Amino acid sequence: MQTPVIVTFANQKGGVGKTTLCVTFANYLVTKGARVVVIDCDFQHSIVKCRKSDLKKYGIDVVPYDVLSSDSTNRQEMLTLMEKLHNDPSIEVALIDSPGHLKAEGLPPLFVNSDIIVVPFHYDPRTVPSTVSFLYFLDKLRNAMGGRMKTKLIIIPNLSDSRVGTRAELLEWEKKRESLSVYGDVTAKIPRRADMERFSTIAALDMQNSIVAPVFDRIYATIFDSTEPRRESMLSGIQLYENVNPKRSKKAKGKSGSDPPKDTGSNNQEQ
Repeated sequence: MQTPVIVTFANQKGGVGKTTLCVTFANYLVTKGARVVVIDCDFQHSIVKCRKSDLKKYGIDVVPYDVLSSDSTNRQEMLTLMEKLHNDPSIEVALIDSPGHLKAEGLPPLFVNSDIIVVPFHYDPRTVPSTVSFLYFLDKLRNAMGGRMKTKLIIIPNLSDSRVGTRAELLEWEKKRESLSVYGDVTAKIPRRADMERFSTIAALDMQNSIVAPVFDRIYATIFDSTEPRRESMLSGIQLYENVNPKRSKKAKGKSGSDPPKDTGSNNQEQ
């Protein structure tokens, strides 16, 4: 893909982890040496709030990427934003966190002008039908644009927990994977882990890498046609997990997500 690439995290169903995946993908890209910006278009502005909290806690000297906000209810503002991002040579990937519904007037131009839409969901009786409905909406939007919408869809089974659901439900949800693949690429599952329950925009940027790498590597390869880093990563100090929690880092090698992090951010994944 030609950079800058715009990647939007979206689903009309809340609680699927799209905000956390947006931030953790930004952090992952930083570890790959990519130039990133995050645009918070969700009404809750969780990412903006997280950045403010991080700045208060860690200071301004270690900011790995900009976090901006934009009004998704304003159609013209969304059109202007997308044009600006597509023509900004200083960034390689722009990540957008969208609202968890379809009521905002600026969403159609946001979706149409995104290069990739990442659709997280998890297997439960409410989320799966809602996600299918959202994918159907995007399909109708694509058809209405008459070939002008080139957006690629990547669908992520997130917060996966084999302990939840009956055997019959688990088998049925696996069948749903095939039906979802009609709309886009369905990735491997991202498991529910304690280390995914909190995120930071400044500290311990590599904390979730071992959990998300199989999925994020695939998205990264879609963008850059390779899994090789864009340039050498310059992470240092508190940006490295081992420097934030040195004792736990040694204990947790090979046991990612065994305990909740004690000193990285203050935001839950249910966004």
